[in-house]
Amino acid sequence: MQPGNLWRILGLCLLLVDAWGQEDMEERSGYKVSISGTMVVLTCPEEVESKSAKWEKDGVALQEANELQYIMPTFSEVEDSGSYTCFSENSKKNSLYLKARVCKNCVEVDVMAVVAVIVADICITLGLLLLVYYWSKKRKANATAVMRAKGAGGRTRGQNKEKPPPVPNPDYEPIRKGQQDLYSGLNQRGI
Repeated sequence: MQPGNLWRILGLCLLLVDAWGQEDMEERSGYKVSISGTMVVLTCPEEVESKSAKWEKDGVALQEANELQYIMPTFSEVEDSGSYTCFSENSKKNSLYLKARVCKNCVEVDVMAVVAVIVADICITLGLLLLVYYWSKKRKANATAVMRAKGAGGRTRGQNKEKPPPVPNPDYEPIRKGQQDLYSGLNQRGI
């Protein structure tokens, strides 16, 4: 596996853990936070009445927010981070401190999509592995076996060792009796 892919997988795992941590925090505080691209949507806790819901940021009332959801279409980490409070006349004030990083070109990845990609990758890899295994097994079975001489019982053997391989060039033939005069002048160095 390439190092770049390992870092991407590690990053995805950290994002998943962070997303699960955010879900736990939402359950404890009652607020729900949804981030998509640069848009952030805050939702009031369930105990707040929808008719008289009001929002405050750092103790200052937000004029444009009189509903259960407060929508910030272009969230800025520097300007919009702070303590948000949603309350009604009959509910207690419960604050949520929000500091989020958003990006314009982010792509949202569903957990199930990541799991599906990983499972598909494993299945394809195992399929290719089995295909190569059976192909090589079939190719090995179709290979012709070299037989030994008739007196050896017909057992297969890797190489026929009873005969030397044919000589490719007559210049390299072994010296026979009566041909030594051809080669007698080769050792002229006097060794």
